[in-house]
Parts: sequence; C-alpha cells; structure tokens
Amino acid sequence: MSRPDLQTAEGRRAYAAELGGVARGWRWLGLGLVAIGGIGLIVRAIADAPLWEGLLGPGSIALIVAGWSIAIVGIVKRTRHHRRRMAG
Repeated sequence: MSRPDLQTAEGRRAYAAELGGVARGWRWLGLGLVAIGGIGLIVRAIADAPLWEGLLGPGSIALIVAGWSIAIVGIVKRTRHHRRRMAG
C-alpha cells in the first residue's frame, strides 16, 4: 500500500474521502444502535416506569453497550488503515 499524496489539496481531499469510507458501515451501525437505545431509555423515562422493570430498560442499555462496542471496532479499523497507508 502506497502513501497518500498529501502535498496537494486534491490529494488531501481524496485521502479524506478514502478514510471516510473505511468501516463506515461499522461506525454508522454502532451509532444507530446507540441512538435506538437512547430513544428506548427516553421512552422509558417518559412512561415513568422503573428502569429495570420489563424489557425496555435492560434492552436499551444492552443496545447502547453493543452500539458503542461496534462503533469502536469501526474506529479501530479506520485507524489501522490510516497507519498502514502512512507507513507506506
């Protein structure tokens, strides 16, 4: 893998677009799960029910934990790609 051309504005734009596409699905999936889990907790709070009663509380917390885990995997994949490209 060759180093990106960061000397020109066009090269920087191309590399930024490349990095933006690396593990994009992982990152968006993780953030989506976090958002769904957060909405679940908000709905739970509006319903004025105890957090651990029923499935919505623990399920929402599980979605948030899983979502952040998946998002971090995407971030690590992108960082590894960047390091490999910069190493040449």
